[in-house]
Amino acid sequence: MTAEPGQELLQKLRHRDAVVRRQAARAIGVSHLKEGVRELSQVLEQDSSAPVRRAAAEALGKIGDPAARGPLERALRAESDATVRQAAVAALSRLGLGTGDYPGSLPVSEE
Repeated sequence: MTAEPGQELLQKLRHRDAVVRRQAARAIGVSHLKEGVRELSQVLEQDSSAPVRRAAAEALGKIGDPAARGPLERALRAESDATVRQAAVAALSRLGLGTGDYPGSLPVSEE
């Protein structure tokens, strides 16, 4: 028996290859897979790759679950990579939280 597609994507977030993890995070966001919010939040806070953390922040914004607010706000305070912070600002904006509330936040252009 094979795992469901959503479960396969969630498992790929723990893959050793950062490219696979980044692609999984993007796919979870595009799929609006709410089951992925907890795992994406962990990736945002713990993954060693900035592009993977950025993809996790973007995916959290696309999913739109308010449960992502805490991890995204922590990323704004603690993240060393500017692109990840920028993605967190955009994600918070998608959640309906203004970026003006975050000191040092950069203006974000929607792509």
